[in-house]
Amino acid sequence: MQSALRRPRFASGACRAPVRVSKPARAPVLVVRASSEADSSLEGYTQVTVDSVRVAGNTAIVYLRISETGHLLPVHIGEAESNALIQQMNRQKPSRPMTHDAAKNMLLAVGFRVTKVRITSLVHNTYLARIHLGPGAPSSSSSSAAAAAAAAAAAGSAAPLDEVDVDARPSDAINLAFRFGAPMYVARALAETAASPPHELGLGSAGGAAGASGGLPAAAALGGGAAAAGGESNAEVVRSVRELLASYDDPTIHYQLQKELAIKEERFEDARVLHDSIVREMTNNRLLRMVVAMESALADGRYEEAAKLRDEYKKAVTETALAASQQGLGYGGDTR
Repeated sequence: MQSALRRPRFASGACRAPVRVSKPARAPVLVVRASSEADSSLEGYTQVTVDSVRVAGNTAIVYLRISETGHLLPVHIGEAESNALIQQMNRQKPSRPMTHDAAKNMLLAVGFRVTKVRITSLVHNTYLARIHLGPGAPSSSSSSAAAAAAAAAAAGSAAPLDEVDVDARPSDAINLAFRFGAPMYVARALAETAASPPHELGLGSAGGAAGASGGLPAAAALGGGAAAAGGESNAEVVRSVRELLASYDDPTIHYQLQKELAIKEERFEDARVLHDSIVREMTNNRLLRMVVAMESALADGRYEEAAKLRDEYKKAVTETALAASQQGLGYGGDTR
């Protein structure tokens, strides 16, 4: 009976225990993507520097000077970002680290620095940028960098990548590049279509050196009592320019409405074509560029420049009407 209850024996090799296969340890996952060769290449980009920052109320514009042409690329940024950039340009040290100062300190603490920034494209009237980070820090952080490298080696981590890049807003990218002294680049297509000569934006050509070296060209103070050129008061200039702007028929509005509709209906190829039409119109339409410059001058309180642009605009309108009349295009209105 006991022998019947005994567990039967199997011949050698008849039944083998399951083989346990050990899985290799997973490599650490980076939260930012490594720059590919195409991403880190600067082919198709041109270098820029900060020319000036103009602030009026809650509106701020940083002007980037294209090194090759001297043209200016206006980039609208937030109030907090503009204040941070102005403080850095004027070398004003806050009592406590602000957001971009803290970001710089954290990067230095782990042995990284900003190597360059790129403004890559304009999507839905919003500029996109990428911040490139690479290993290496000033001597003040060399001990932290060495400690981080030693910790990585002890943990068996792979060697750090040469460079990574992360998506960012241009305002943050510019602030960090300025704090690290890193070069800034803009896609050449943007520089050719969205940048304008300084005089068309109502800005002088001498601001580039001051902006690049840390100075900030002074913006005209907002006010209404002083007189502009030609004996006009500031209030009169504001009223006349606003009347002119109200009567201007912006040719890009129709394209913009069609573009928004195309995006809503997911006709993205049509939206791209309409976006190109908007950029082309803003590039080639002299009157539109003057209107944008007038709006900027008025917002900054540069009333003398606004009055000058207004007079140039009226002259350009008269010349356009006369040319149309001479070519027999049936332009309406009295052109005498």
